[in-house]
Amino acid sequence: MNILIVDNNIVWLQTLKRGLKIRGCEVMEAFGADEALKNLSNPDMPDIDLVLTDYLMSEMNGIELLKEIRMNYGSLPVILMTAYAEKSLLIEAFHNHCNGFIEKSSNLDQLMQEINIVMEKSQNGLCQNGIGLVTV
Repeated sequence: MNILIVDNNIVWLQTLKRGLKIRGCEVMEAFGADEALKNLSNPDMPDIDLVLTDYLMSEMNGIELLKEIRMNYGSLPVILMTAYAEKSLLIEAFHNHCNGFIEKSSNLDQLMQEINIVMEKSQNGLCQNGIGLVTV
């Protein structure tokens, strides 16, 4: 599975990349939403199966990135990560067809569980309107 991780915290990017690679995922990284959109449109990049993005980023937040992905890449599965799991953010993510939502305080097992749920829904054609929620 090819996962694009989007965050503007290099330490968090590297940590997630290492953890997901250990779990057998192919991982590409983008330092912010602009770089993520460039990667998604790059024909030399492998096909992305899932985008795992932070919410709070400087140039474009995770919801704005989600909207761009929906406009340009349809139902590409997106999981939003945040340290600020506010109800209003969850509702906005849901209204923009986010596929999953996880708090950054979650551990790698919880993240992999959310990724597997989202990918299973995607493969069964349930991806566009479903949202999962993992909080600890």
